[in-house]
Amino acid sequence: MDKIVFFDLGGVLLNWQDDWLYEEVSRQTRISINKIKQDFDSYISLLFTGKISEKEFWEKILGDVKINPNTICETFQKNASLNEDIFALAQHLKKCKYQIGILSNITPETRKTLHNEWFTSFDHVYFSNEIGIAKPDPQVFRYVLDRHGHSEIFFIDDKQENIDAAKRHGINSILYKGQTDLISEIVQEQSLKI
Repeated sequence: MDKIVFFDLGGVLLNWQDDWLYEEVSRQTRISINKIKQDFDSYISLLFTGKISEKEFWEKILGDVKINPNTICETFQKNASLNEDIFALAQHLKKCKYQIGILSNITPETRKTLHNEWFTSFDHVYFSNEIGIAKPDPQVFRYVLDRHGHSEIFFIDDKQENIDAAKRHGINSILYKGQTDLISEIVQEQSLKI
């Protein structure tokens, strides 16, 4: 049986913190970070799946308050960087005969800024804006299982709600909290042989 390890992108394969975005939006609008976080979640799925543009997203949550309509994309481009340790882990898993994949929520605008060479070594790449479904919607995991149900699937993400949704579909999952030794946790919790 094939084994596939799927990695989230922002916060796992890429160094990224949502707080960087909230801080930037707060700086531009003078709205509190807590208020931004509350409103952000209301429409983020529509943005991740490409149903609304980033400009429309800001209009929905900020109304007439002015903001750079490319804030998400520009903040991501400025701050995100490859997590070398996790990328090396993914490559190590591939050498150990595991298939590796990416399962990530991302805006269409941000997706265009990513370097394609980051993804060429991955066997499977699923972005929310391309498949039209965003985590933690259970349909994301149904989508993956429909394509790889014959395989044993493992999933690593930095958001508990995504891990919980994956587990409800029987997908072995690990919450990434910035551990330096993720290999140990994978071996211990998921019985992967590395």
